[in-house]
Amino acid sequence: MIKIYIRNISTYCNEKYINSQINHVTKNRRDRIQSFLRIEDKTRCLVAGLLLRHICGVTNDNQLSYGKYGKPYLKNNKIFFSLSHSGEYVVLGISDCEIGIDIEKICPYDNSISNRFFTKEENDWLKKQGNDKAFYKLWTAKESVMKLTGEGLNLSPESFSVLPVKKCIHYLLDKSFHIDWFEYDNHNICYSVLN
Repeated sequence: MIKIYIRNISTYCNEKYINSQINHVTKNRRDRIQSFLRIEDKTRCLVAGLLLRHICGVTNDNQLSYGKYGKPYLKNNKIFFSLSHSGEYVVLGISDCEIGIDIEKICPYDNSISNRFFTKEENDWLKKQGNDKAFYKLWTAKESVMKLTGEGLNLSPESFSVLPVKKCIHYLLDKSFHIDWFEYDNHNICYSVLN
């Protein structure tokens, strides 16, 4: 079972809304919201917290535990979740097994990023594709796998390949993953789950 929830923050992006909803998220999330300077960052963080509350039932910090590298988990629950945001969207993926999700707005990319973080085979594939959408397919897949494993940036993105870029089983890091992509309003979304 995999469910994905997408919220556009643009209608919520104001101090009045934030102030009216901030007490509906956990204390840790309230602290994070208040640490941001930009209203967009505050809103993304708030909307993510509200999704966790409404979809996963998270009303206080005691309901969450954290993995070795900081990945959050629901305590005493068989549901796994992953959050991401980009541009005007926040996305929440839930599953009955480990999940990682990433969303990125499709815009022109910088070759120096792909050269630094992608494998040689991925860079060759990207050059053949010759478009921004291909870059974000690779990027979101890598991010989703890094989130799924719970290692985040402790897992170097150039240390593994997400090829082929198609819906299928991928064998990475001595495990098998299912990776899938879709586009939503000029954003690429990718989720990965353990098989």
